[in-house]
Amino acid sequence: MTYSLNGKWYIDYLSDEPYTSEDLPAFQTDARGVSDSVTEISVPSYLEDNLDKFRSTALHAKLKWNPLYTDLRYPHAGYSPDMVLANPVGCFLYQKNFILDKIPQNNTASLYVGGVQNAISAWLNGHYLGRHEGYSCPFEFDVPTEILKNGENTLTFALSNTRLKGYMDRPISGLTSRAANECTGGIYGDVELRFFPMGLSDVWVSTAKDLSCFTVKTSGAVSAEKTVDIYKDGKVLAHTVIPKGQTDATFDTGDFDLWSPEHPNLYTAAVCVDGETVRCRFGIRRMTSKENRLYFNGAPYFFRGTCEHCYHPVTVHPTRDKKYYRRVLRTLKELGFNSIRFHTYIPMLEYMEAADELGMALEVETPNNTTYKEWEQIVRSCRRHPSVVAYSSGNEMLIDEAYIEHLRACADFVHTQSDSLFSPMSAMRGVEYFDYGDCRVNTPFPHNPKRLSALDEFCDLYNSYSLGLTSYSSEKADSNLMNERNAVYKRPLLSHEICIHGTYCDLSLMSRYEGTRIGRTALLSSVKEHLEDVGLYDRANLYYRNSSAWQTLLRKHCFESLRRTDHFAGYDFLGDIDTHWHTFGYCVGMMNEFYELKPYETVRNVRRYNSDTVLLADLPYLPNLLEGQQIDIPISASHYAKTLEKATLNITVKDQNHTLLRREIRVGNIESGTITPLYTLRLTLPRTGRPQALTLAVSLCGGNTDAENEWTMYVFPKAPTRRVSPASLKKANLCLSDGMTQKELAEKMEKGEKVLIFGGKPFVSVSTSFQLALAGRTTGHLATVIDDHPALADLPHDGYCGLQFRSMLCGGNAIVLDGLTQPHTPIIDIATSYKNAHREALLFEYRIGKGKLLVCGLKMDEADAGAAWLREKLIAYAMSDE
Repeated sequence: MTYSLNGKWYIDYLSDEPYTSEDLPAFQTDARGVSDSVTEISVPSYLEDNLDKFRSTALHAKLKWNPLYTDLRYPHAGYSPDMVLANPVGCFLYQKNFILDKIPQNNTASLYVGGVQNAISAWLNGHYLGRHEGYSCPFEFDVPTEILKNGENTLTFALSNTRLKGYMDRPISGLTSRAANECTGGIYGDVELRFFPMGLSDVWVSTAKDLSCFTVKTSGAVSAEKTVDIYKDGKVLAHTVIPKGQTDATFDTGDFDLWSPEHPNLYTAAVCVDGETVRCRFGIRRMTSKENRLYFNGAPYFFRGTCEHCYHPVTVHPTRDKKYYRRVLRTLKELGFNSIRFHTYIPMLEYMEAADELGMALEVETPNNTTYKEWEQIVRSCRRHPSVVAYSSGNEMLIDEAYIEHLRACADFVHTQSDSLFSPMSAMRGVEYFDYGDCRVNTPFPHNPKRLSALDEFCDLYNSYSLGLTSYSSEKADSNLMNERNAVYKRPLLSHEICIHGTYCDLSLMSRYEGTRIGRTALLSSVKEHLEDVGLYDRANLYYRNSSAWQTLLRKHCFESLRRTDHFAGYDFLGDIDTHWHTFGYCVGMMNEFYELKPYETVRNVRRYNSDTVLLADLPYLPNLLEGQQIDIPISASHYAKTLEKATLNITVKDQNHTLLRREIRVGNIESGTITPLYTLRLTLPRTGRPQALTLAVSLCGGNTDAENEWTMYVFPKAPTRRVSPASLKKANLCLSDGMTQKELAEKMEKGEKVLIFGGKPFVSVSTSFQLALAGRTTGHLATVIDDHPALADLPHDGYCGLQFRSMLCGGNAIVLDGLTQPHTPIIDIATSYKNAHREALLFEYRIGKGKLLVCGLKMDEADAGAAWLREKLIAYAMSDE
């Protein structure tokens, strides 16, 4: 039996410090016994969502405010801090009177609180119920039934939202308590008075590892006989009795359907005692690990996960609207994702319920430094959801010898009190990077084998940093190198936060934030002002579109590199959407924060590299090839669905207008959970005498699987080996140089010469790379723009530097052109971070007095067929009348 205590409560501000006394607090009154600061508040709600109401009362004048709040705006040089908002901070007094018509007999009672931030003490009818610290999940206070009254009862809370201390007295930090949510406070969940028949307080279901049976487990009512019914859609499918003195009932899986992300079959267990029933919705499923592989219901499983960063552009706080989460999950499933890692926060119950219903595997991760006590509450809360298949203890914290013992206890609770897997930490600092303690081995990479061996004793899988090869330096991801490094791990690996590629911000979204708390910050408005100041605002939309194109290229490369690596069992992708709480502007997503795909990305393209079956082509690192060259391209498949029987591989190679090659190969059976070589294509590149882009397209058909993928190669004619003679240069009045002094350049311009400079001298320049700038940072480059210009007339491109510029950008120079008054329209533009914007260019020309200047900052390596061709093309242009 449940009594809802939601609705109208009275609230007042107590102090800027937590209230830890067991003495009942009271509303503060003046000499007349009147308090003009007491006001009404709705429960559930967050304090900061009631500020407009507070402003009309004396309560507002008493409030203290988030001490981290500052007026963030661009430009930013160096570190960009997290977004902070003006949230009230301190301790608040809540009180509610409610009527009990009848107190049930032979029942135990509890006060259920669906969630608070961050700590709360409770009194019922003046009786102290206790104090709870933690904000991650629902919890309960035991209520002695003798303190309850027939008629009016009074419930009092003292709630504080100051930061908590957890493990080793270190601050607890997660994505719902830092950044924009620092000093977030309130009762965000339902408040209920619950009565349990004979003390029956909990029901949950566990599935055996071999899937032979599932067990309905109960807490409480041990001295009573309990009946158990399993039903679906109102129909009872199984029935049994739990005798007195026992707590569990086991059923053969028999004709029951299993739950999986593809087939989210749900049932309900109803446990009845003394005429009262407690229900639990469940799914029969089990994720297991063996050696370096994950298995879901016994079948090989690849964890295609996103990294959920708890960014809500409109509400700031996680919403309680299940429809919202269902829309999110449908979008992610359409893009091929089957899993989600929750970065240092526990999802709302509505999120887990939506995942149960639609099918999505969840890895829940506690805030950093969560106490063991709250760890137990989190597991008890989440184990009721079949979607929750793994737990992790936090993000990027140091795993030393003391923390390993804490993790051992956490893992034991997961293994004994749930049927899910345990991962120690997302990115194992102290084991695979950073501080290695007193035991370091440098091969095949620096790590601490002693700590890793200790973790092997109780962990089921690892979330591995992979030394940044799938994130910070993913452009150079090498599956052979990763296989070599990953061999030290004896558990399945999920690659931690892959990609982290940034994009430019989308200023068109500014109107979507109107009327929201984030909209009142300078998140986007100061970008507009800053770009106007440096003369780049007119290029902002172009930068955004082209940065999305660059991001799309690198994302595909990163995902495919992972699928070519034997030892990876999955990844958590950073990220699916932009999450601007982090570094006050974190454009990391393939989608914007409203779950809309960015330019150049499509569902079809994402599913090419993010599906059960991904086709892979081992192309040369440099995609610029010489016409007439013969190359071998091994083609393989990473397959995680049912075994494909009698599969067929189709291959085509096309230029812009024609199909150059078409081939069909029967490849036989393809086993699940493997990377299977399919065919090696030997290709002779066509001779056309001009650069061209070729598309290699492959498709695989077999059973119920149809997979496809495609890649672009660039073919160039061989550049002339002879150099331009001094006489021809003199005749063209052209000076060809790899760099000169400012004085020399000024003299040549004054004489009316033409000058072509390859390199950065004598200009101020910044090194370039084909690695897109990391999201949120103030350094690096985010976009390129190629102008419609005669110097590049024959070069195949889409208006930005694609893979044909890979080696030319690695080690190149972006020339800084700040301070110029004319519009910024170089031949090849390169955009810096919008957080600290500068005019920079890779290729540009200016008329200076009587002279003409052409500067190329791209790296012109003769081993790169594209660079060699382009160098000669630029020389020819510089010598011409154009």
